[in-house]
Amino acid sequence: MRAVSDDQFGAMSVGISVPRVFGLAWATAGLSAAAAGCIIGNITGLNFETLHAFGIVVFPVVILGGLDSILGAVVAGIIMGLIQQFAGGYLDGNFGLHGTGNVMPYIILLIILLFKPHGLFGIHEIERV
Repeated sequence: MRAVSDDQFGAMSVGISVPRVFGLAWATAGLSAAAAGCIIGNITGLNFETLHAFGIVVFPVVILGGLDSILGAVVAGIIMGLIQQFAGGYLDGNFGLHGTGNVMPYIILLIILLFKPHGLFGIHEIERV
C-alpha cells in the first residue's frame, strides 16, 4: 500500500496490481468503519441524536482541517466547536433564530474553502509526470 500511495506507476512497473491494492484499502477502511459503528452503537444506542453528534458535526471539522492533517483536524475541531457554541449562545437568543449553532460551522466552512480550497492545513501537491 505504501508503494502504491507513493508512486502508482512505479508500483505497476514492478508488478503490483494497483486496482487490487485500492480494493484492499477500501475493504480495510470499510471493515474498520463498520467495527467502529458497531462499538458506538452498542455503547450509546442508535438514534438520530447520536448519529448527528458523531457524523454531521465531524464533517466540517475534517474538511476544514485538511484531509491529510491530524493537527489540522484538532485545530479545526477547536475552531468549529467555539463557532458552534458562540453562534448558538449569541444568535439563538438575541435574534430569535433557532438552530444557528448547527448551521454556522457549515457557513464558516464554505467561506474558508473559498480562500483555502484544501483546508487550513491541507497540502496542495502538483505531480508532474
